Amino acid sequence: MPSVLSQLFRRPPGTGWLILSGGLPTDDHVQRALALVEHAGTAIAVVPTADFLGMAEEALDPWIALTGWSGGAVDCGSPDIVEEEVSEATLILLPDGAAANLYVEALGQTDAGEFLLSALDGGAVIVAAGSAAEAMGELIAEPDADRLPDLPGGDDGHRAGSPALGWVPAAIIQSHFSAGIPIPASLKRKEFFRLGLPDGVSLALGPGDEREIWGEEKPVITFRGWWNT
Repeated sequence: MPSVLSQLFRRPPGTGWLILSGGLPTDDHVQRALALVEHAGTAIAVVPTADFLGMAEEALDPWIALTGWSGGAVDCGSPDIVEEEVSEATLILLPDGAAANLYVEALGQTDAGEFLLSALDGGAVIVAAGSAAEAMGELIAEPDADRLPDLPGGDDGHRAGSPALGWVPAAIIQSHFSAGIPIPASLKRKEFFRLGLPDGVSLALGPGDEREIWGEEKPVITFRGWWNT
């Protein structure tokens, strides 16, 4: 019988793993993600635009150091390069740093999103960290200036309750989560739930309904029925 977690946290089909991290993946989470890779290969980081390539290379360094694999960073503005690199990669990192809406635009309005879904289908491990994890949900939460850093490319008017990629249906994902974070106004619609991911916490979604929680803390799941509207 499917677990509650597997029914709640649906994900795109495929033989790979989708990992959502609340912030920068810890060393332990990096090792656990790498253990899910079926065979040695290449590790790449994918970012929305070339402005974030330097940040992506830095975020990828721990993964390369642990594996000795070849790898590098690519941006969605170069579709031919993205297709080639993604098709060969066994580990794909979407690093925290660019605003969630930039990930939604880059992956949802170009072929890059389809390339990533094809890689997931073929067995790649995809790690979406921080703002990239937020882009995986159904909607992007209203920004909270006290909670999130001022990420390049963020646009409060565009982000508030705007559609995300829908890879995790019905979820409004909030990264860098902590107690007392306000409930997003968009969560008042009963078809959505909030997934709060603190720093140091990852949710790993496997191909066979595996749902693993990594980290000392736990994700926070909020449904509409828990408060009066």
